[in-house]
Amino acid sequence: MIEKRAIPNTFVEPHRPIEFLTENGFSIIRLSDIDKSIPAVGATHEFLVRDPHEYELNITVQVSSDTIAEIVRRSRGRISKESSYWISLAERHLATYLWENDDYPPDANLKVDNLTLDDIDLARRWDRET
Repeated sequence: MIEKRAIPNTFVEPHRPIEFLTENGFSIIRLSDIDKSIPAVGATHEFLVRDPHEYELNITVQVSSDTIAEIVRRSRGRISKESSYWISLAERHLATYLWENDDYPPDANLKVDNLTLDDIDLARRWDRET
């Protein structure tokens, strides 16, 4: 008698990072999702951005110390400098820049030095654990 058994697939697809897609066709990937040696916390964040023509460029987003101080103050210390809030803020500002300018930031760098109402609202809702 021959038994039929399910044989598990030994090929496992590697972890695919989450892509943030803008309405005008840019794709943003957090480099910290690809390379675990790149920190996902702090004031500086790196992203791999692909334009609609498949050209890729690494973009650095720097959150200013004044912006960090403002959010820490408004959150009454609930959001620290080591919170994942900052990579989310950097990613959203990069996406907004790409959408509004339909191009990469000059010199592949973007500085976040102004808060939006959405930034403040997100900070208000951000969980201390994240």
